[in-house]
Amino acid sequence: MIVEFLGQGLYDEEIETAGNHICSALNNDFFNEITFFVAFLRKTGLSQILKFLKKAKAESKNITFFVGIDQKVTSKQALEKLLELNIPCYIYNTENYIYHPKIYLFEGKDKNRIIIGSSNFTNNGLFNNVEASVLLDFTTQDKSGMKVLNQLKNYFNPLLEYTEPNLYNVKQEYIDELYEKGLLSNEDFEGENVNHNLNKVYDKTKKFKKPSSVELGNIDIKDNRPLIDYKKQELKITDTYLEKWEYLFQKMKAYREKYNCVTVAKEYEDRTLYGWYQKQKLLYNHSTIEMPKEHINKLLGIDFYFGDGHILRQETIKKSWLEILKEAIDNGEDIKANHRYIYKEYTLGTWLTGVASQNRKGKKLEVRKEIENLGFDFSKTGRNTKDVFSRLIEALSKENPDKKDWRTRIYKHVLKQDRFTEEMKKEIEEYWELQFSEKLVWGKMHEKYIDKTDEWKLHRKKQGQWYPIKSENGEFHYLHSWTKRRFKSIRSWKEIIHKFNETELEELRKCGFPV
Repeated sequence: MIVEFLGQGLYDEEIETAGNHICSALNNDFFNEITFFVAFLRKTGLSQILKFLKKAKAESKNITFFVGIDQKVTSKQALEKLLELNIPCYIYNTENYIYHPKIYLFEGKDKNRIIIGSSNFTNNGLFNNVEASVLLDFTTQDKSGMKVLNQLKNYFNPLLEYTEPNLYNVKQEYIDELYEKGLLSNEDFEGENVNHNLNKVYDKTKKFKKPSSVELGNIDIKDNRPLIDYKKQELKITDTYLEKWEYLFQKMKAYREKYNCVTVAKEYEDRTLYGWYQKQKLLYNHSTIEMPKEHINKLLGIDFYFGDGHILRQETIKKSWLEILKEAIDNGEDIKANHRYIYKEYTLGTWLTGVASQNRKGKKLEVRKEIENLGFDFSKTGRNTKDVFSRLIEALSKENPDKKDWRTRIYKHVLKQDRFTEEMKKEIEEYWELQFSEKLVWGKMHEKYIDKTDEWKLHRKKQGQWYPIKSENGEFHYLHSWTKRRFKSIRSWKEIIHKFNETELEELRKCGFPV
């Protein structure tokens, strides 16, 4: 099934109107049963489609109209024209409800098409008004399409089977009767005295244009029809645009004074101002449209930014963060480039982390330079191997380093030692031996201070469970934090998982450990 959205009226584009699609369907050899359910029918609407109706009639296609007469919009002349063409037409009229559908149904042996939306069978409704419809085109083998078709025909069955008591066959006598009762409009006359209600419905100051019938009826519905680039049609200077320009300029001026900002964010509550702001930039930078010089001068007078507002906003945000960073440095803060560091209420650490992350992709390098010029050193808090190594060496080089503190630091990074090069590990070992007069054995230190597997297995044997830890008389209390880390982190199992058999691992999985 092919589904198409049909929009008309907002742009100068005249091809994708509901009227043109109806003409094209009438012109299509696939369809031989044509049924229209419309609230309003006007001769002006018929006039644009007349030759296609005549052609379809000449090809022995069955055409039927089901029309409403509410609000005195359907005209005497339109009904008489269908009568003249020998096209069956029926009026649905009841005092209880308003008949208001706009459905154009085309059926064939192998293919069907439904156009349903807001377009009435009037010239404006079919070609000029801002209207919207959906077109469904499907074969008789398409289950989804046939379901919709059957639902439609089932709903309108009383009309299609002519059993509805409020349905009246259109004959000249009935047309005259309706006109005498004041239920039909008269398109041969104008003026409020003749058709006051119609004048209210159709404002004659609105645009009224007749597309050339030569251009109609040639739309071919098929898969992968290209999308229409409406944005190209949107950009233009119209009388309406010029009339409203000063009003919106004053709003922009007030916005600048209130927020001290010359760009309007997309999320700003007044979306019309955002749209106007975007249009000024597009017009100013357009290669063929000349923006009025008066407008340019006024906009420059309020420092209007004609460039990419996103870039300007990013620059403003960067400037704000640099000011916060400078303040923190001046106050002697121990600034960290991690998500946990917050200066006052500002997530300064997160911003620094974001910059560092972008730097690794080769981006925001100029921002990093500005940060470093303020005195912040990323290597002091960076997590990459080079920075970690540099901090370890710096700490070991200090006079009288604390051995216990240093053991803690080694434990923290011992699982990452495979990231260190042989040269890096050798240098750390040399500094360690120089400071503490003993050799640094990575594996031995890891086994002695990190691995508590044997104690944990003993706890399992005595207490009958792996987790949570049961501590009696102080026994096993040191396992609490050690097992908790392994409960939360799959990485902590890297060096010990081989020490458990499959039965033990299955028990641990049932406890919730990530093994």
